[in-house]
Amino acid sequence: MSGSGSETRQRQITLKARFTDEEAALITEQANRAAVSVASLIRYAVLGQPPLRASRQPTINEEMAAHLIGKMGQLASALRSCADAGNPGKTDARIEAAHRDLAEMRAALFQALGREP
Repeated sequence: MSGSGSETRQRQITLKARFTDEEAALITEQANRAAVSVASLIRYAVLGQPPLRASRQPTINEEMAAHLIGKMGQLASALRSCADAGNPGKTDARIEAAHRDLAEMRAALFQALGREP
């Protein structure tokens, strides 16, 4: 049974180090922020070798994201209609929280698409 990865891999030696939970979390967080593997981050820190490229990141499906933004707008309109039908002068705190959540999700989708909301 073959292992994962390339058969022509240049780096064949594995070195190990022990870290506390806090150190491991910090290293992982830094690697995630830089979009590189933990190994690349450690190589950069220890050897000064810049990472060759960012790790593969899943791409966003723009059509699906645009569809979600549209559906979120419909949901916000439906929430608004329900709130107005119940008591036009008073909006339930849960409905206001749902509107805030929808606005945050919408902003995150626009950011993922590289656009301004």
